[in-house]
Parts: sequence; C-alpha cells; structure tokens
Amino acid sequence: MTKVLHDVVISADSHVGEPEAMRAYMPKEFLPLLPELEINTDGNFKMSLDGEDLFRAPRAKPGPVDLMKEFRSDPSQGTDLDYRLKHMALQGVDAAVIFPNIGLSVSMGNSSPEFNHAWARAYNDFAWDTFSPHHHRLKPAAMLAIDTIGETLAEAERCIKLGFSTLFLPGTVPWRPYRLPLYEPLWSLAEEAGIPLNFHIFSGNLALRGDMVSVADLSDDRIAELRQLDEVEKGGPELINITVMGMAAGMSPLAELIGSGVLERHPDLKVVVTESECGWLAWLLHAMDQMNRQRHLGMKNLELKPSEYFHRQCAVTITDDPVGLHNVPLTGSDCLLWGDDYPHDEGVFPDGARAIREIRDALTPEAAHHVLCGNAAKLYGFDLDLLQATRDEVMHHAA
Repeated sequence: MTKVLHDVVISADSHVGEPEAMRAYMPKEFLPLLPELEINTDGNFKMSLDGEDLFRAPRAKPGPVDLMKEFRSDPSQGTDLDYRLKHMALQGVDAAVIFPNIGLSVSMGNSSPEFNHAWARAYNDFAWDTFSPHHHRLKPAAMLAIDTIGETLAEAERCIKLGFSTLFLPGTVPWRPYRLPLYEPLWSLAEEAGIPLNFHIFSGNLALRGDMVSVADLSDDRIAELRQLDEVEKGGPELINITVMGMAAGMSPLAELIGSGVLERHPDLKVVVTESECGWLAWLLHAMDQMNRQRHLGMKNLELKPSEYFHRQCAVTITDDPVGLHNVPLTGSDCLLWGDDYPHDEGVFPDGARAIREIRDALTPEAAHHVLCGNAAKLYGFDLDLLQATRDEVMHHAA
C-alpha cells in the first residue's frame, strides 16, 4: 500500500503576543509587573515595564519587510485570526503550534512564584479562548511556570483537560534543573497523557544569554560583578555571541533529560526543543554516545546509547537550516519539524515558501513529508486529511 504524502505544511513554531486582551485575564495586583510590547512612531517595537523601557529600541529604521514582522503592523499581536491565516496562506502554511512572546521569560528567576504562576494561568486562558475555535489548525502550547511544582502540576492537569496539545517549559532553570526528582510527577503526567513537552529556546533563565558558566562556583563578589555587567549591557546592542549561543543552548534540556536518566525512566515521554535550528544535532548525538562509551568508569549507567533515547523520544524544530538538512543522513528525518517562527525577525516570514521549497529540494519526498507535517501531526494531534481538505478548499476558492 502506497503511503499518502500530503501537501500540508505545519509550522511547529509560531508566536502570539500579549495585547490588552490577554492582560485582561491577569489579576489586577500583578498587572504592573507584566511587561508590555509597544510600537514606536518609526515602527520599531519596545518593551516596557510600568512605563520604564526594559531594552533599547533597535537603532535601524524598519524596512517594508521588517514592518510585517514582530507585530509591528499588527496591533492585535497575532490574535486577529483572519489576518494571521492570511499570513499563513501567503507562505503556504496550513497549521501552526503557537507559543507566547513576552511569556518566554516566565520563571526567569527575577519574579515571585505567585506572579509567574498567575501569568501562566492568565496566558493559558487567553490562548485557549483565542485559538480553540480553530483548534484543528491553530494549537497553542500551554505555558507552565516551574516555581512551585504543586502549582505547575495543577496547571498542567487543567490545561490537558481543556485540550491543549503540548506543554511549554522554560528552557533552562539553573537553580532547579530538570534532573531533580521533584519533576518526576510532571514527567509521569505528560507521559500518561501522551502530550509532548516543549523547551523553547530563549526562555526561562537563559533569556538571550547562552554563556557557559557555573554560577554556583562563583564567589559573592563575582556574582555582584556579573550583575553590574548585566545592567551595563542590558541597554546596549544585541550581540551575535549572546543570540547564537542562546540558540545552541537548545542542547541543554536534551542532554540533561537523556544523561540524567529521565527518558530512560519515562520511555513514552516525548520532548521537543523549539526554535534552536539543529546543525549541532549530529555532533551532539555523536558526543553523547562517545562520552558515554569512553568515560564508562564514572559515567551514570544508561541501558541504551544516549542517541537511542533521543531517536525514541525527542525532536527538534528547524526554520532555515541547510546544515541540519545536510546532516539528515546522520540524524534521520523522523526527529525534525519545521517552523517559520512567525512573526519574529529571526524567522523566515514572509519568505517561508522559500524555506519550504528548499526542504523539499534537499530531501526525499518522504523525508520532506516528515519534516513539514508528518512529525508534527504525530506529536500534536493534527488531522492531516482534514488539513489537506482545508488546503484544497482554500486553493479552489483562490482560483
């Protein structure tokens, strides 16, 4: 029997902002603590908190394509569904998994647990109310704060019952890493529900920093010096080393969950690292297997090779990654998902059609099908036949 290869394209990485409609869900006492995204007169965006700028606005004036991105021309910040679906159609995208925008910084480590959990609950109610009428095409990820594990579990259970298709966790939590036993009930909950966990980069304590440091080994005076440096650099331009290493930090949750034995103990738990590209993936799998073999005298024993846990349970999204595509003979295509990162500057919108075409040119039809829709459908529960019918109907009306 010939396997059906759909024309469908699913973006496994897109975003929605936090407009006033979302802020209405927040308890009033926490509203002054919630950052706001605003647009300047020249079209650039800025982030502020209680009237104070958190970061300097970009120095260059945005051009026509820039104005299509970062919600610069969309005051609804991605919640005008007709506008959003038109942008998807412009690229040939049929469905999307949706993550927060400012909300990527929840549980960063500089806000109270009460605020972070209130933020997560408010965002999830807002996202569900906004997108559930189009749930066959638009699937928001439930945002989880991890400050108080009992509240994390309660919110995860609530969101699963509502019908969310995935849970979004902060990428890095250095003071409470994911190898700790306290997370075991969360792993069991997601495993039993058959719902994947997403670790979106630039989230949690990582934010826009991928510095490879051991803060626990720093003296108090050096930590104070680090804080002073952070205050100085916060108002400066974005640096390539910070952003690119932040992308590479997508390796962190994979290596930690595999190396600590979490995936061994939970063989049906599914994990996705989002927006990190994956040119590093072939090397990571090789290096984990190599160290597991060569340093066997002291290394924690695993029943399988680290790479085998990855291939059994993990996936990574790519946006515009020819290196990752080149390495498919080493990594396989069953672990890759495509996402346009709508509407962020580093994403491919409005040029997603080119990225999609390059995936189809680089891979076999079956492998391209895995990356563009098949893997996302399995993980998040998209109905490919329904999406294909919707796509055919849209194209028919357009003709």
